Amino acid sequence: MQFLVCKDNENMKMFFRKLFPRARFSGPQKKLLDRIGIVVDRWVREKGFTKPLSSVGAVAADIGVPADQLNLFVRLSTRQTVLSWRKDLRIREARRLILEFPHLPLSTIGEMVGIDDKSNFKRQFADVVGMPPRMWREKHLR
Repeated sequence: MQFLVCKDNENMKMFFRKLFPRARFSGPQKKLLDRIGIVVDRWVREKGFTKPLSSVGAVAADIGVPADQLNLFVRLSTRQTVLSWRKDLRIREARRLILEFPHLPLSTIGEMVGIDDKSNFKRQFADVVGMPPRMWREKHLR
């Protein structure tokens, strides 16, 4: 499941109603989830996931929410851990960059999405996509 990028508070409310049709959140819980959703959405749009942050705590601090609340929000909305969700965002951005800039070295693309180590980028890309970035590029740029 990809994270939904919502443009405004009303879309965020509709997103939660679709995601949790039978969930019974209290008023304060709904407001908290809405607030977290708005700041997470902004962080995703601003490509905050490309920063080389190494822990959930660092990601949460960068977003501006407590780590436990970010964990809950991401788990509820994506059924993933924060770091898995961030990895998916990074690899999705890497795929976009590979297509947009086909002649850039893959190590540069890895750095652009926040993964500085070439072998780590290759491994994470293969984990998400099912093949290394070089193979993916060759397959999609024929």
